[in-house]
Amino acid sequence: MAEYVVPLVVEKLASQLMEEAISLSKGKEHVEWIEAELRRMQCFLKDADAKQDKDARISNWVVDIREVAFDADDFIDTYIYKTNGQREKGLVMCFKRYSHLFFLCELVSNFKINKNISRIKSKIHEIADSKLTYGIENIRQKSEGATLTVSELQERRISSPHHFEDDIIGLDEDIKILESQLIYGQSCGSVLSIIGMAGLGKTTLAKMIYHSNGIKNNFDCCAWIYVSQEYSAEEVLRDLAKKVMGFSKIELEKMHREDLVEEISKFLQRRRYVIVLDDIWKKQVWDNLKDAFPDSKNGSRIMLTTRFKDIAIHADPRSPPHEPSLLNDEESWQLLSRKISLQWNAVTSLPPWTDELGKKIVKKCGGLPLAIVVLGGLLSRREASYSEWLKVLQSVHWQLRQDTIQCADILALSYFDLPFYLKPCFLYFGLFPEDFEISASRLILLWVAEGFVQPRGQEPIEDVSEDYLEELVGRSMVQVATRNSNGRIKTCRMHDLLRELAIAKATEDRFLHVIHGESRAGSIRTLSRSRRLAIHFNFPPSKKTTMNLRSLLCFDLNEPVKVQVKRFKLLRVLDLEGSYISKLDSAIGKLIHLRYLGLRGTWLKNLPRSLRYLSNLETLDLRSTLINPFPDEILRLQQLRHLYFSDVQPMVSIPPTIPSTYLPDLQTLKGLFISEISRSDIEDFLSKLTTMRSLSLHGRLCIKKEHLGNWVAKLKSLECLKLNATRLMTEDTIHAAVPEWDLSCLTHLYKIHLAGSMQKMFDIQYFPTNLSELTLTQSWLMEDPMKTLGKLRSLRVLKLKHAAYVGREITCSSGGFVQLQLLKLSFMNSVESLRIEEGAMPNLRELEIVQCKLKIVPRGLWPVQSLKSLKLGFMPGHDIGLKIQEREGENWYRIEHVLPI
Repeated sequence: MAEYVVPLVVEKLASQLMEEAISLSKGKEHVEWIEAELRRMQCFLKDADAKQDKDARISNWVVDIREVAFDADDFIDTYIYKTNGQREKGLVMCFKRYSHLFFLCELVSNFKINKNISRIKSKIHEIADSKLTYGIENIRQKSEGATLTVSELQERRISSPHHFEDDIIGLDEDIKILESQLIYGQSCGSVLSIIGMAGLGKTTLAKMIYHSNGIKNNFDCCAWIYVSQEYSAEEVLRDLAKKVMGFSKIELEKMHREDLVEEISKFLQRRRYVIVLDDIWKKQVWDNLKDAFPDSKNGSRIMLTTRFKDIAIHADPRSPPHEPSLLNDEESWQLLSRKISLQWNAVTSLPPWTDELGKKIVKKCGGLPLAIVVLGGLLSRREASYSEWLKVLQSVHWQLRQDTIQCADILALSYFDLPFYLKPCFLYFGLFPEDFEISASRLILLWVAEGFVQPRGQEPIEDVSEDYLEELVGRSMVQVATRNSNGRIKTCRMHDLLRELAIAKATEDRFLHVIHGESRAGSIRTLSRSRRLAIHFNFPPSKKTTMNLRSLLCFDLNEPVKVQVKRFKLLRVLDLEGSYISKLDSAIGKLIHLRYLGLRGTWLKNLPRSLRYLSNLETLDLRSTLINPFPDEILRLQQLRHLYFSDVQPMVSIPPTIPSTYLPDLQTLKGLFISEISRSDIEDFLSKLTTMRSLSLHGRLCIKKEHLGNWVAKLKSLECLKLNATRLMTEDTIHAAVPEWDLSCLTHLYKIHLAGSMQKMFDIQYFPTNLSELTLTQSWLMEDPMKTLGKLRSLRVLKLKHAAYVGREITCSSGGFVQLQLLKLSFMNSVESLRIEEGAMPNLRELEIVQCKLKIVPRGLWPVQSLKSLKLGFMPGHDIGLKIQEREGENWYRIEHVLPI
């Protein structure tokens, strides 16, 4: 953990504290010395962090560094907090009137600052001396204990193609897919990769394929090579040469790497081969080995297993990596029961009570085969009684941690392999509840607010944070739940066992602490030690000040919450989403370090005026609150980048007074309401907001449609646009609610949601060329919009909802919707038929129809061979859904290729 803490503290020392210009005679000199010493320690921490679990001396040394880094971090933040407080009290005026008192205050303050700096400096001296005292001066060398343990782990992990598991469950479909690709794929050589998290069964799957009759009958030469995390390219090549060419040990020792590559390549050139490279951890492995694998255009293959998606893509960008699925509940219980039966040599079924407890036990494994197999072995060694199984159920995660060589350490290898900047991001998942589906946008902004994300040139910091998340996904540490139409992560989750690993590591390193409602009393004592706190279910009734706390997140609190913010003076993140708060503490303005304030779903009615003093606030989320009118304090937050207004009720669009400069870096503006009472200077207000990437406008947009249209057209970085418009009625006519704007110049705009009546579908030239997702709601279009929308060449997702079209028939013409993958029709009660002509929607994968009066099965689905999922909701007055589920009816043949239904 110190590996990530120290760089952040060094950055603070070099920037924030120096910017405060400490005016002590030796203050600056001391701070520069501390910074330099921490930089030197940082050079050793990567090696130390990986070894501390195996060597108590190194572990204690790393803890000492972490603690002094925390002390320095606390000193910086506290100093800035107190300096800001002094400025608020107007000590400058005090100096003019009472200069002698001001001078005395300065002396006392300077003395305390010097004392704290000297204390930190003294601790660093002790840490530096302790390296020599405890014999860890050469930390880069592996300790004997660490080497022994790692060797034992590696020995256990070494895969052999001859070792078979007797309890293979849930891999039949994966075997068919990969075996077909290996045997019948293109003639040019290719690399087929199996990716996924530790314990998913990648190696097991590769073994099953490797030993199948199809592989033996279609390839001249086969070899299985185990690579591992600690690999030597020369040793891997020797192993390969021995297996494919039969070289002796003496012959191999005489050959250098270049000779091995040449001999292997020459041998394989004349054969159709399949080589398995199991457990690859680095891209360099492939770069060092690929020259040994010639492409004779005869269908030769390389199959590799890895935890990392980027390695698979690096090896062969043309072949999409294959990721086996986690087991479902039924498959998990089947695997556990088979494992136990094999161990017991059971000839009959398990006792009846095992079914109930066994299914509950495997539920906690989250479908991970490794965890299920480990628990199966554990249960098979225990007495076959209800009470013994109940004990295991009550301590599943603890039991898995005890069997470290088989489970916990195998998972932990992925954590230790993370670069330092990803470790805090991974540990942060421990704050969220079990099985919680996390909004990627929320997580990305939280990481930025925490200070985990370092700037990268001119790239927006949010994009760097998003890359961090993608990298964790690519390393199989995080699971993607849903993606947006442009492929970016929408929601994500973490496997329960990896979450347990994150919580264990984070708690040990004082990174975070989680309080559950049922155990809150015993957890209060730990508040003073933790840097981040998550509260699940109930807020603890403690009045203890927790000065070290940087983040407070609440989840599923089932009682009203009153947060006394003065207890948390150094907070950077305050996320109260979903909690009921009647009033926000007026002392909120004193949290000058606050970067993220999440009040979504709190039903709060007012914001205190002290909000204006949150000079570092970057994100303010007011969705699902009752705040009204618009707090003018918001416009004084010069660092604000993401602003979410309430979506429950409209907020007055412009406050009574507008400062001369405001929101210069705003990227997200959701829920801005436009109405007849909007002030005339709204035009000037909006025209200065030029950095927008995500925008949502509500109300009577036609009132100022020309100015709004001109402004939106200038937002060159805009990616998402939502217009929720209400009609404007005059004496003689009803105007369209949604204004027709020319958005063709917005090349980054990929997602549009238009809600409100439209007289006609917009002309095709008004749409952005890269539009990939379009939603129309309550548009009341009289003419079929598909003729126009089918010409959008980049469109992947189309949703027509709630009377978007009020005609009877929808027709998708041949050659239209060339990229469309998802079509959703919902609450379109006037639509009676959907007609898809042959050649339309060649890439359609999902079709959803909910609450539509379709009288027939959608015509033209039969030639749409790409369709994989057909979802039918309530179809009033018709039995289409029933007939489809029963696989009968006159039109069944048109859609029988679609699975699942």
